[in-house]
Amino acid sequence: MLFGGAGSRFSFGVFLRPVTEEFEWSRASMAGALATAGLATGALRPVAGMLADRYDPKRVVAIGVLIGGLALAGMSSVQQLWHLYALFTIMGIGFTLASPAATAKIIGAWFTRRRALAMSIAGTGSAAGETALVPVAALAVVFIGWREGYLILAGVLVFFTLPLMLLFLKSRPGPGQHADEPGGPAVPVKRSKSETYRASTDPNVGMSFGQACRTGLFWRLTLGFFI
Repeated sequence: MLFGGAGSRFSFGVFLRPVTEEFEWSRASMAGALATAGLATGALRPVAGMLADRYDPKRVVAIGVLIGGLALAGMSSVQQLWHLYALFTIMGIGFTLASPAATAKIIGAWFTRRRALAMSIAGTGSAAGETALVPVAALAVVFIGWREGYLILAGVLVFFTLPLMLLFLKSRPGPGQHADEPGGPAVPVKRSKSETYRASTDPNVGMSFGQACRTGLFWRLTLGFFI
């Protein structure tokens, strides 16, 4: 999912020149569409996290992938500048639902002892998607056209990424399965010199949102992502 989503989202630069030249739009006006999508992503990221907490995160991610794929397909039929802004905004909404705000919920449910390692491995999917799909989009633009390039990216999401997710991705361990620990549902974790606790496999166990908001770490992370 991260492979397809990141590869599609970060291919913007490949399409900038051919689209602006065909319609004689300024590059600033097209870049404005990307900025609009970025604002939508930033504003809605907490909503995506809330939905992943409240509902099945796999379903949230799948809906996001589908929305992003359909918006990419719609880009192949753009005729007016406002079409571009509308589709990029929709695309931003889709990729926000399929963002780490939701995927971290799934990873956290499956991994306790090696959660950081699991998240880092999953994160390489984004870099791999940029490395692989951006050149594919570039080759499509050169040899068959930018509209077809958008259709190829949409196809990767809708006909490759989404089916794999629906078939193989599970939001949390099922009966008889345990997070990151075949011998039991909990893992001893060193907390301090005199205290240990058993980390639960339930991803909802831990700080409440209000408690997290009262920590300096939460705001340092928030400020870093905001910048």
